[in-house]
Amino acid sequence: MRLSVSNIAWEPAELEAHLILLKDLGCDGVEIAPSCVWNEPVDIPVEEIKGLRDMVFSHGLSIPAIHALLYTRPDLYLFGDGSMRRDTVKYLKGLIRLAGSLSAGVLVYGSPASRRVGERPYAECYALAVDSFRELGKEASLYDTVFCIEPLAPSESDFICSADEGHAFVQDISHPNIGLHLDARAMVDAGEDFGLVFGKYGNDIKHFHVGDKGLAPPGHTGFDHAEIGACLSRSAYTGFVSIEMKRGFGNSMDVVKTAVKYVREKYFPKGES
Repeated sequence: MRLSVSNIAWEPAELEAHLILLKDLGCDGVEIAPSCVWNEPVDIPVEEIKGLRDMVFSHGLSIPAIHALLYTRPDLYLFGDGSMRRDTVKYLKGLIRLAGSLSAGVLVYGSPASRRVGERPYAECYALAVDSFRELGKEASLYDTVFCIEPLAPSESDFICSADEGHAFVQDISHPNIGLHLDARAMVDAGEDFGLVFGKYGNDIKHFHVGDKGLAPPGHTGFDHAEIGACLSRSAYTGFVSIEMKRGFGNSMDVVKTAVKYVREKYFPKGES
């Protein structure tokens, strides 16, 4: 497995300083939340996007994924009327193209507000999501990236709330550019059996987030990641373990150093990373 940290952990102006830090800490990549770089990501010229990619590459790091996809667009909704669904899919296609320009292999679709079922028939929403994701899979295939569903805990979402549901959803879509992303925080909240989930789906997971409740740094809220880290490291998963934590927990450089040390201890057997 490889290790990365999301850029939501620091202020936008601090990006290059943190790229230097991540390389010094032995990390392999930086995950990008586009809205933490640009006010409206889909409007950015390709040359500027590639400039960010090249800066990351110049520090010996990769960009494994982009996430927080709809942060700037709370108005978009996957289960709205026809025009709303089209607008949502169109916007997500723009982010797929952005991911391609960043050479990011994965897009993580969490965005709970955009997939709220509410009083709508679940089966109807599910069918709409399958159709939309198939369209997104076709777009992702053009840009050598994988668009991933992120199961969210029932406290956050009422659509795709477990690893089993996420895996079944991906299987129903049956497109090579649609995948499964899992998140430690969501798995804990949902009461998942870590060993069982990773044993069944280790080969199918495309990306993995580590963090605590409230996007606190891993280990910050008292949850010990030792069990989930051991189960993941013993599984067939070989992708990125990406630290997802927001700003506001102290000096960002110090917080990143502490988080990387903690995750390396809990998720990576000695000598692996």
